[in-house]
Amino acid sequence: MKKAIVFLLFALLLVTACVSKGTYETKQKEAESLTAQNDNLQAQAKSLTTEVTALKKDKEAMQMERDALQSKVNELQAKMNELSQKAEKAEQLEQTTKTYQDLTKKLEKEIQEGQVQITEMKNRLTMTMVDKILFPSGSAEISKDGKKVLDKVVAILKDVKDKRIQIEGHTDNAKILGSLKKKFPTNWELSTARATEVARYLAGNIDPKLLSATGYSEYQPVAPNDTEEGKHKNRRIEIVLLPLLQ
Repeated sequence: MKKAIVFLLFALLLVTACVSKGTYETKQKEAESLTAQNDNLQAQAKSLTTEVTALKKDKEAMQMERDALQSKVNELQAKMNELSQKAEKAEQLEQTTKTYQDLTKKLEKEIQEGQVQITEMKNRLTMTMVDKILFPSGSAEISKDGKKVLDKVVAILKDVKDKRIQIEGHTDNAKILGSLKKKFPTNWELSTARATEVARYLAGNIDPKLLSATGYSEYQPVAPNDTEEGKHKNRRIEIVLLPLLQ
């Protein structure tokens, strides 16, 4: 009986030892497998980190290249705009010169007689007319001969669409006296009325949106008012072609 019990205990210990050894080996293999997996994952993570770093560098390099290209595009665009503006100015200057030449030819007689003067400076063209060619003395009503002169001007300016046309009235410093003073208390009223009358006449054939009228009275003389010749020069109407307001 004792021998049987001893045998059973021995068998039990043997089985237990076998089970413990098998479990250990299994767990050891699992641990080794997990370690291998961990090493593999760490290697993958390192590889991904390296790849991410490389991608970031590539992205930065591409951004720098993109910025450089954008800078070149902006530079080229600026140059194109500059060239376009120069071409536009050249075209405007050419058109102004053509208008100057056409007016000079059309008003050749009046220019030779000293009644009209035409000057060109950059994009500004000024046509100066002595007052007596357009108005009777002390009047703001255009004379018959004055209308003939303005008709010559209209023949040229009616095709001008890229300029604003400013009509300026100027007088000498002689005070307005007598009955005329009721209609024109000062040279302000006279110069403004004459400029307005010319603008109204031109508006019959020229777009009124391009026209404006201004009176400067005696305050922008082109000659001294102490001689008759000087006063004669100061009594004038100026038709000025200017660039359109942006």
